[in-house]
Amino acid sequence: MPKHIAIITSGYLPVPNVLGGAVEALDTMLVQQNERTPTFDFTVFSSWAGGVEQAAQGFHHTHFAFIRTPWFVKAVDHGIYAIAKYILRKRKLMSYRHIAQRLWYIRKVARQLSRENFDAIIIENHATLFMTMKLYGNEERYTGNVYYHLHNEVTNDFDCIHEIANVRKVLGVSNYIVDTLDRFLREHGEDGLRPEQRAVWRNCVDTEAFNPDNEATQKAGVTWRGTLGIGADETVFLFSGRLTPEKGAAELLEAFLKADLPHARLVVAGAFFFDSNIASPFEVKLHHMAEQAGERIIFTGFVNYKDMPALYAMADVCVLPSIWDDPAPLAVIEAMTSGRPLITTRSGGIPEYADKNCAVILERDANLVTNLATAMRELAMDDNRRKILGAQGDRNTRNLGPRAFLTSLQTLIQPSATDNESSRKPLAHAGL
Repeated sequence: MPKHIAIITSGYLPVPNVLGGAVEALDTMLVQQNERTPTFDFTVFSSWAGGVEQAAQGFHHTHFAFIRTPWFVKAVDHGIYAIAKYILRKRKLMSYRHIAQRLWYIRKVARQLSRENFDAIIIENHATLFMTMKLYGNEERYTGNVYYHLHNEVTNDFDCIHEIANVRKVLGVSNYIVDTLDRFLREHGEDGLRPEQRAVWRNCVDTEAFNPDNEATQKAGVTWRGTLGIGADETVFLFSGRLTPEKGAAELLEAFLKADLPHARLVVAGAFFFDSNIASPFEVKLHHMAEQAGERIIFTGFVNYKDMPALYAMADVCVLPSIWDDPAPLAVIEAMTSGRPLITTRSGGIPEYADKNCAVILERDANLVTNLATAMRELAMDDNRRKILGAQGDRNTRNLGPRAFLTSLQTLIQPSATDNESSRKPLAHAGL
């Protein structure tokens, strides 16, 4: 079994997750659990941000290799972003936010990889990070040792299709997302994924922190209600996640207005781009929509991840109406682990985590807004059903905690007889 593992994180949000980020939260949880039950020696490659070095103190089985972005690289990125926004009028602006920083980061990581001999490499989600294998002879150096932790659909291989196709194993967050990569490879001239390359590494959360029986968390939830000016007798619907169109926040606001629940509040927790000052036109649109409801719709802005368990504890119902094929949103698992009933959609990998026994699962069709409003009205009036759904969600996620997350990785990177017999490339240097 590999012992010394390098994790290559995104290159713009740091680990530990002092600026938020779902993938970064998973990585942080992984290395924290590894401190409790030492299994691997990790080296985590991460961008640098204020406060991250303090958060990284006290780890004995993880070395954090922080890479700072020079001022001139940031200046280039500001210029690229301005051109994309004001001249080219690009819609997906975040794609242009960290281009120069990512390239700087990739070269620095690649150089360090070439100087080490890791037993395994885990690439986190972004296909651009496979460029680290194309530099300094790293592809040959780490043949058979590269794992792809896939969270989102790959739409661009950045000229790394060969490196992606030849990973030891794809660790997808759902079967759905593994299937999308298989199709992508076939559409781009590759053979697709072999059976032994396919694996699901299920998303997990800190089940102790989100536990509905955790008294400290429940008390903090009461404090959140007071801070937001919400009465104890009001029904709270919670949306948590990035404020981007595909998460369904606009449809949710429209449905909440349509439901017209006089003793209910909708709390929208999140921002367009984590803990930053970037506000999108979509976010502005949401605030305009919310004006019709007065104080019944509350925007919290970015919430530090350590405060999220209390935010769920404050809620009566969680509503996460993704209108795209969401691979496996952490917010779904967090809501279920918190013992809160869930209203969501049949999207991507969500049904692999949530079922009808713990959630109201709606179709993404022309009736979504109407059906959301109906579901909210029904759950607002049926406290018993809320309790039944919430209790089942809690039961469903008891095996989705930090220990399970680390143990799953230990199992998934074990070599198999099939691997040895059918890899595209010889594994003489795999070290597995």
